[in-house]
Amino acid sequence: MLETRRSLPEDVTYLAPRLRDADLRELQAAGSAGAEQSLQDGVRLSKDCITIINEDDKPVAMFGVCPSFEIDVGYVWFLGSDEIKQNKTRFLRHSKRWMETLHQDFPVLTNFVDQRNTAHLLWLRWLGFKFLRTVNALGPGNLPFYEFVRISNV
Repeated sequence: MLETRRSLPEDVTYLAPRLRDADLRELQAAGSAGAEQSLQDGVRLSKDCITIINEDDKPVAMFGVCPSFEIDVGYVWFLGSDEIKQNKTRFLRHSKRWMETLHQDFPVLTNFVDQRNTAHLLWLRWLGFKFLRTVNALGPGNLPFYEFVRISNV
């Protein structure tokens, strides 16, 4: 069973060492300072940062939207643990509702995803995101990332 609540600082400390390997590889490829710093930045920069918790009130994922310099555009992000897999159906069912909530403040949601992160690619496509172009990340190896976007019905 998964529920959501506003993120707390201790969520970062708990979740950072539990992130999926694919998420950790993506952070590294993007040139991130690491899991804990990325989650702290997410809490600090997002309009609203949300934590997905399990039945024991333990974080299994965090997500949010960071405002861009362009009006109505937000950079959506999501980092999670392998525990998401144990609640896949419930997670997918709620994902569409969460996206609609994020769209209330940002009609355009966008960001970049590591081409190797197949779980995120499938999930983003299922949520209705479109892939625009391939860019090379700034991190080690200049690995390819897809730019993706979802525009709400306005």
